[in-house]
Amino acid sequence: MAASRLIARLREHDWLAAAIELVIVVAGILIALQVSNWNQARLDRARADSYYRRIHSELLADRRNMDATLAFWSDVSAYGRAAIAYGETGQRAGDSNWKTVLAFYQASQTMPFVASDASFADMRSAGDLDLIADEHLRQQLEDYYSLSGVGGQSIIHEQDPAYRRQIRGLTPWPVQQYVWGHCFRESSYMAQQFVDCPSPVSEQAAAAILAGYRNSPELLNQLRTWMSTLRISEIVLTNSRRDAEHLAGEVAAARKR
Repeated sequence: MAASRLIARLREHDWLAAAIELVIVVAGILIALQVSNWNQARLDRARADSYYRRIHSELLADRRNMDATLAFWSDVSAYGRAAIAYGETGQRAGDSNWKTVLAFYQASQTMPFVASDASFADMRSAGDLDLIADEHLRQQLEDYYSLSGVGGQSIIHEQDPAYRRQIRGLTPWPVQQYVWGHCFRESSYMAQQFVDCPSPVSEQAAAAILAGYRNSPELLNQLRTWMSTLRISEIVLTNSRRDAEHLAGEVAAARKR
């Protein structure tokens, strides 16, 4: 081995040969280190690409789920506006007591949204965030995934308005069962939709339910508060959707570098 030959040359005071052997030893060490570095860099690139692919997929899924959530919230808001119109002016939805009752009830529906952060969370817990070479992109992803429960973002993650609890306490149970069975469809959590449904009760019975709503002094105020909160939620989620779309493009570009 080169090291043993170097020692032998030193013992023999063969300085030229010792110098040559030293150069060989140092060169061998440097080459070994370089090969190790190249191999580690190759492994790091492969791990980074795996993370990029997973994060990109989750960002695209977030964008699709945000679209579904915003569409659902838009329908809830439309029901809420119809219910508020009745509470403030007496104008019935579709000139129907039943449709007005349905508007009050459907205005209580919620669909919280939380971003899919499994891949970025794995990356953070493994101490692999440095694999994102672009520091600006890394900070953007940190910001996108670190907003849960902070400021305006908290309202899209947790939705439990007082109006929801009160309207369900005021609506007869058979009517609620009918709404869930005939006026609402859900194939998955992010695939919920409202269905136009005929009345299960007479217009007179629906008028009695509306009278119960009117006689609940805080119901209309709670509905206004919920609709205001939902409007803010729509603004926040629309901004988050823009961020998800932008980041998906940035991550896709980072994979090509």
